[in-house]
Formats: sequence, C-alpha cells, structure tokens
Amino acid sequence: MVTAGLICAGPASFAGEQVRGLDSSRAMARGGAYVAAYDSDEASRLNPATLAEGNVKFQLRWLQLDVLVGQNTVTTLSDVSDLASGKGEQGLVPLLEKFEDKFGRRQYAKLQLSPMALRVFNFEIAPFASSANYVDARIPTMPVATIDSDTRAGATISYAMNLGKDWSIGTAVIPAHRTTYHADLAFSDIPTFVDDSNLELSDIVDKREGFQVGWTMGTIWRPAKAWRFGLVLDNIGYAGNFSEFKDPPKEQPMKVSLGGDYRIDWKPWFWDFMVDLQDVVDPERYHPLRLLHLGSEIGRTYVSRDTDAGFLLGLNEGYGTIGGYLDLFILRLTASYYAVELGEYPGQRKDRRYGVTAQIATTF
Repeated sequence: MVTAGLICAGPASFAGEQVRGLDSSRAMARGGAYVAAYDSDEASRLNPATLAEGNVKFQLRWLQLDVLVGQNTVTTLSDVSDLASGKGEQGLVPLLEKFEDKFGRRQYAKLQLSPMALRVFNFEIAPFASSANYVDARIPTMPVATIDSDTRAGATISYAMNLGKDWSIGTAVIPAHRTTYHADLAFSDIPTFVDDSNLELSDIVDKREGFQVGWTMGTIWRPAKAWRFGLVLDNIGYAGNFSEFKDPPKEQPMKVSLGGDYRIDWKPWFWDFMVDLQDVVDPERYHPLRLLHLGSEIGRTYVSRDTDAGFLLGLNEGYGTIGGYLDLFILRLTASYYAVELGEYPGQRKDRRYGVTAQIATTF
C-alpha cells in the first residue's frame, strides 16, 4: 500500500481562497461587489431580494454557461500546445524549465451550467451544475502538489417580496448533491507507488460525498432614489449535510455581507458605484482588505429591463478588475478579467482569472 508520507506533507503555508458558491462574471468584473446590485438574470445567485424589484411576469432562461479559468491554466495549455505542435524549443531541458515555472502557480478552472431556469413574477427556480478544480504545485521543504475538486448539482429556489416602497426581502433555498476530492501529493513519494499493483484511488485521494442544503436571505433598502443598501446572509447556520453518506463533505460556512450602491441616472445611461464588505464575521481571519470590494459599472438600456451594454471596473481583494457585457436580444455575453488572493494578505499570492458567461433568455 502507499506510504503515509504521500498524503499531505504538513499544513499549507497560505490562507487560501475565499469560499464562493456560484460565481458571476459580471460581479467579478466590478470587483466582486454584488450585495446591493439591481435586478438581473443573476439575482437569485447574488441577492434574492432583488427578485421583487423587476417587472418580470414570465421569463425562461434556456441556458447559462459560465467558464472561469486561471491565467496560469491558459499559459500551461499554450505551452503544451506549442510542445505538441513543434513550436518553440524542443527537448527535455525546455520542457523541464516550463514545468519548473508552474510551481507556486495554481492551475484553476471552474465550469457552471444552468440548463434552464424559470421565473414567474417574484419566484424563480434555477437548476445548476458546478465544478471547480485546481492543481496547486508548491515547494515548501519538498515539492508538494495539492489537487482539489468540488462538484455540485442542484437547484436554486428563490422568492422575494416588497415591504412597502423602500424595502425588499428575499430568500433562496439551495439543495445540492456535492462531491469533493482532495489530495496532497509529495513528489518524493511518487516512485514508491507508481509500480504498486495494490494502489487504489482512495489511498491517495480523500473523497467526500453528500447532500447539502443551503439557505440564503437578502434584503435591499432604498432610502433615496440614488441610494440602495443591501444585506446578504449566505448559508445561514452553515449549509449542512442531510443524508446518510459515510463521508460527507465539509459544511459550507455562513457568510454575512453588507453593501451599498449609488446610481447616477443619465437615462438611458446608468452609472453605479458599489462598495461591499463581505464575510464581515470573518471566521477564517482573512486580512481586512480581502473583505473589501469596490466596483463601478456604466451601462445603457436599449430594450430590456437591465442595461444592455456595459463596461465594468473594480477592486477585488486589492486587485484591479475589468469587464464588459452586451445583450443581443436573446443572447447576452459577459467577459471579465479579475484576480483573487490565495495568501494571507493582498499582494502575497495573486491568481489572475478570466471569466466568460453566455446567457439565452426569453422574458415577458
């Protein structure tokens, strides 16, 4: 069997990435700010209270596909393609040099798919599947590679209502089947198990599987025409396991977030300035700057209830973000370029990423 030294050679020396559910390319392009956002086709995954603000009688979203990929992953794929096609220097030394450059750089990719979503007035149900995966090669006292995979398949079931003219409140229940894989592999142990005929996947990978239910609540307060403030409670009481699987995944931690939005109305143009303080309880003890999110979005309305073309800028965990979107009547495309922090404080271990979203919807 595999030696115990194969699994995790000591604790990681970095704080790690903030826990997220379903990501939004549009929100990440504006610095990750979402708490006080206006109603959109992503309302149920941001602040469900905004479902009460739109004038939607019926909407069927045929498809939403989100692809979020690390810049390091794109570079690695390019290197592999060059080697396979014969471009650039060939031979063992150039190959090893390229491989050595991957140490300390996370190879990340996340795919989110909502095959169909139905919204009727203030109620919405949106099935989804999400898979986030990364390989992280580190060099502490010896080379170690961390492999993580987190796959969820479930649905977001949301409802919202207005409380007078100034308040909206909403809730979302998110039942999902979740499977996680984790392994910390010490490179020095690879020769000891490559030829082991008794090797099983469970010897090197910690697999956890279960059925979890998360509960989110949000509210929006509109004290004046230009101002709006929001509060979102994600995974209230922790998203726990509701099944009898032998090794269930870890509970998803509760997250309390506050945000504000100031809108300049130049109809048909809108210019939003957003500030979020996310995960204010901060059980992971992140650096305070990692909790701050600043965003700006300028957009123009043509035919839809949302802005149909827009440009976004922001600051996420201390790093600049940029993006844009365009609505082509039934097809909406969004692109973003942003960064997250993997270390203990901004500037320690930056991970740049690209995000692309395609949405197809019919709204009445």
